[in-house]
Amino acid sequence: MPFVVELYFDTSTEASIRGAWKTIDEAGISDSMPKGGYRPHVSLGVCDHLETDSLAQELITFAASITPFRLSFPNIGIFSTSEGVVYLGVTVTEQLLNVHTAFHKIFKKHAKEQREYYTVGRWVPHCTLAFGLSEDQIVEAVTVCRRIALPTSTKIREIGMVEVSPKSCQTLYSFNLNS
Repeated sequence: MPFVVELYFDTSTEASIRGAWKTIDEAGISDSMPKGGYRPHVSLGVCDHLETDSLAQELITFAASITPFRLSFPNIGIFSTSEGVVYLGVTVTEQLLNVHTAFHKIFKKHAKEQREYYTVGRWVPHCTLAFGLSEDQIVEAVTVCRRIALPTSTKIREIGMVEVSPKSCQTLYSFNLNS
């Protein structure tokens, strides 16, 4: 089962994204995010095997070293892979890349079998709106998501670690950024 380290948003953005998930679900397209117990997020790193407790100890210090910062979502996107993902795109900033790079210096000590898409230099930061979609469902989801008022922005306030199974997402740790 994969492990994921994620950045979490302010409460109003989280509510807004949950609203988009609900709209996608009510349109009969997908309930992948709300049913799975996910929290709106941007993933920093994904791996198949993780020394969770030792990483958590380092994440405490890492989180304390980061001041909450803003992220912007300017667009809706899709990945042209078999996973069938529709997402909110994130504007890449120097600050975001610095956080990602610093995180991976820690993550690589504890993670085995990292997912390549999330490594430094290959990462496409995004907030998933739905996954596991067919081609027709992707078109429907994008049509529904075009109603989201973009661009929008959020403040990153937390970092967390989750374990994902085929049916659910379980939070293992969560730490507030230095405020």
